[in-house]
Amino acid sequence: MITEKAVLERLRSCVPLNSLTQENFQRLCSEVSVEDLPIGKKLFSIGDDDAFSIYLISGGLELLSNDATRSMLEGGKDNTRYAVANLKPRRYNGIARTPLRVVRMDSRFVDKLMVWESAARDNGSGFVVDELDTDNGDNTWVMRLLQKKMFLDLPAAHIQEVLNRMQEVVVNLGDVIVRQGDPGDYYYVICEGRCQVTREVVGSAQPLVLAELTVGDGFGEEALVSRNPRNATITMLTSGRLMRLSCKDFTELLEQPVLRWVSPKEAAQAAKEGAILLDVRTEQEYMNSKIRGSINIPLQQLREGAGRLRPNSRCICYCDSGERSSAAVFLLRERGYDASIMRGGLSHLMDLFRGKGVRAT
Repeated sequence: MITEKAVLERLRSCVPLNSLTQENFQRLCSEVSVEDLPIGKKLFSIGDDDAFSIYLISGGLELLSNDATRSMLEGGKDNTRYAVANLKPRRYNGIARTPLRVVRMDSRFVDKLMVWESAARDNGSGFVVDELDTDNGDNTWVMRLLQKKMFLDLPAAHIQEVLNRMQEVVVNLGDVIVRQGDPGDYYYVICEGRCQVTREVVGSAQPLVLAELTVGDGFGEEALVSRNPRNATITMLTSGRLMRLSCKDFTELLEQPVLRWVSPKEAAQAAKEGAILLDVRTEQEYMNSKIRGSINIPLQQLREGAGRLRPNSRCICYCDSGERSSAAVFLLRERGYDASIMRGGLSHLMDLFRGKGVRAT
């Protein structure tokens, strides 16, 4: 959250941020970062295809093109009211010639705020987050939800429909929200409170604690996507409030747009280019037949095991039929990974890799 008055005042004059309402500008400021760079530090490079807009607050930034054309930008000047070198892929190297202060933000989040404000003006309704205000005005859960990669990739109107269809549920300490073995019925997001994820283990008197979830975290997607029973129990550690989306609405608004499919041939090519082949079957299945170079994180362990994957890595998930890998992709994309599902299951991929390290029985 930006608190420095000088930075806020400068950012408020920048384009298109100056067209946001004060409330949405404050929401944006809670999700951006202020960065200080020393002399000689490179801010960005030619060819960068990132999703960020960068505003120069103070200092001197040199832009250097491939043909050695140079230009200087100075924070506080009129031409730095716009995001610097914002065309993607970037066409310049940006190098600090004096100590720099910049603000970095996700361009997609800015665009969504702009779209929602425009829609509110056009139809006379309130901005979607206002419609979901709590009694104390805390919309932290909405902001955290919207910052998840899978929501950033959805059209703004689509996200608004998701939020409009969600139902609020008041919960108490000790309430069991989903129980292991039950059928999937809702996708949940925590807007107030904390809960614990546990799983019953054969031969153990005590359940295994898998994770603790807090405001903005979602859960329940695995059973909805895979059409399998719940694989864990989730219990409230505090009183609070949840928002839930029915299975039908989840499938229509989230699952179908979020899931990305690739052919076995595309998966094989992606693997050659450095993508991770992620087998989400059980360890026993994996040891019986696997692709050389693939890694195994069973679906049941993926929520806590996703940290084993390289940040910003591309993942191609597969299983026998596509059911488990569908659930895996949704979970990974919720956590910011570039994940896709391979059509056809393991046997199709094995056909392509036959004689190239596949061990099958």
